[in-house]
Amino acid sequence: MKNRLWKLTVCFFIGVAFFNVNLLKIQAISEAKNVHKRHKINTIAKSHKIEKSFIDFSVLPVVKGNVAQYLPTPYGNLGGLLLTDGTQIMFSTMFGEIVKSFIHPGQDVTIRGLKANAFPFMQAFELIDQRGEQIQEDSPDANFSPVPVTGPDLFVNGTIKQILYNLQGEAMGMILKDRTVVYIRSEDIKKLNFSLKPDQMIYVHGIGSINALGKALQARLIGKTEDTMVELSQFSVPPVGAPAGSPSYDYIPE
Repeated sequence: MKNRLWKLTVCFFIGVAFFNVNLLKIQAISEAKNVHKRHKINTIAKSHKIEKSFIDFSVLPVVKGNVAQYLPTPYGNLGGLLLTDGTQIMFSTMFGEIVKSFIHPGQDVTIRGLKANAFPFMQAFELIDQRGEQIQEDSPDANFSPVPVTGPDLFVNGTIKQILYNLQGEAMGMILKDRTVVYIRSEDIKKLNFSLKPDQMIYVHGIGSINALGKALQARLIGKTEDTMVELSQFSVPPVGAPAGSPSYDYIPE
């Protein structure tokens, strides 16, 4: 009788131990699933997180419109947009690298920034596309230096569509009706014996670029006719060196 009772007791404890082991396994599997589920949710949430700028742009003026064209620089990068109502949107070329893959001509856009008083001009700090997605400027200098650029010597002529302005409210160039963008330094504009205005025919020589963003050049010669072109300030361009691979290519003159 005692042996039978002892055996029953041993079997009872073995059964309890087996039950506890299986219970712990079930809890571990359940916890692992929950951890994986939480990780997946966190990953999805993180991938859709929109990084906000330190600055609150919501207090800035808003301009809404449709993009008529890009405003490329003579370097071949993007420095602004032109809306169909004639509003000139400017931003840094660093921001332009993001803008050109976010906004395209023909699309509607909402822009927050600093708006000019007398001209249809805005320095953009935030762009919102037609889906409600937004990008924000983090390098606020929207100027670029009109220094010598490498590229073809372009010749263009056409009718002026619109005058372009810089952040100081000075004329800095023009857009022709064929969408070509011409840049002129403000000090060079003062040297002209005629005024730049819409619907005026213009002839321009200069160094610039032609790419998917459009055609843009820095004026070197300009005039109302090809025979009356005025030579503008020349930049100090380094002399052409020896061709790559030649014996003198690595020679540095003293």
